[in-house]
Amino acid sequence: MICESTSLNKYISKSSNIFFVFGSEIVLKNNSVDQINSFLKEQNFTEKKIITEADYSKIENIIIENASGSLFGSKIIIEIGHQKGKIPKEITNIFEMKNIKELNNIALIIKSSTEKINKSTKWVKLMDSLGLMVECNKLKSFEEKTWVKNQLDFMNESDAKEFSIRITDIFSGNLIAQQNEINILKLTYSENNKDKKIGYDNAEFLPYQLEDKIVELNTKYALRITKSIKKNDDHYGPLLVWIIGKIINTCVGSLQDNVNLEKAGIWKNKIPNYMNFIKKNPLKKMLLLQKKVYELDLASKGLGGMTKDQFWQELDNMVISLTSN
Repeated sequence: MICESTSLNKYISKSSNIFFVFGSEIVLKNNSVDQINSFLKEQNFTEKKIITEADYSKIENIIIENASGSLFGSKIIIEIGHQKGKIPKEITNIFEMKNIKELNNIALIIKSSTEKINKSTKWVKLMDSLGLMVECNKLKSFEEKTWVKNQLDFMNESDAKEFSIRITDIFSGNLIAQQNEINILKLTYSENNKDKKIGYDNAEFLPYQLEDKIVELNTKYALRITKSIKKNDDHYGPLLVWIIGKIINTCVGSLQDNVNLEKAGIWKNKIPNYMNFIKKNPLKKMLLLQKKVYELDLASKGLGGMTKDQFWQELDNMVISLTSN
């Protein structure tokens, strides 16, 4: 079946564990993949494998090898990234695999750069019959306001209404900027401190300095920031993971698909530093760190089997790896 990303919660439990996410709005694609991952974790899928273009030829073997789960009996999420061009045969062949729908120990998430699909093609019909296709199109103005308000469900009703109006007024048509503001509010909002303004300073701005210092390859300053936050504001740990993940995902998109940095949400004044940073960090390294971000994200939510000290040490190690050759 096919659904809009904004209706995913209505259909996610009605599908087999095969998902194809596509469309022109990258924020909605990322959110849809996150929502699917969260749903699967609730279904006891605790391990994850990421397949990139370099491993397309191994897709069927990887699926078959993991069909019974891991050596420890865990259920496995296999996430396949399609970054550019036509959907390759190695991916469409998945939908023709025998008994693919009955493999209960694995879940497939295919995140595609494809913006539109032809519903009359063979592979689309097969996918439509096997699992759930999630279409992530640009939102209309009224849809955008509803989407932002729904993202603010951690607030009381009156605050959510106020902040959704402010965010959509300031960042109209820019879901990347809107998502950034929502992520900050998730970490800083409380009903007793409702006067937060769009645009943050002092302690709340410090995490965003980390992005600047990492792309400037300033190891010493970046580590000063993480250590200061650990000591004084350790509740910002998840935000630091998100910032590092954003940097890495931006690099992967640029290296794999020549994604325009400005369109990816990078401010113009930061683009020269980003370009230099990308030159210093090869794709293979970034893909490995992408997996590490996933592990740190789980750990920041208490799901990764790390102690708090181990989490901060791994965060520092990642900063060093990103800023050192």
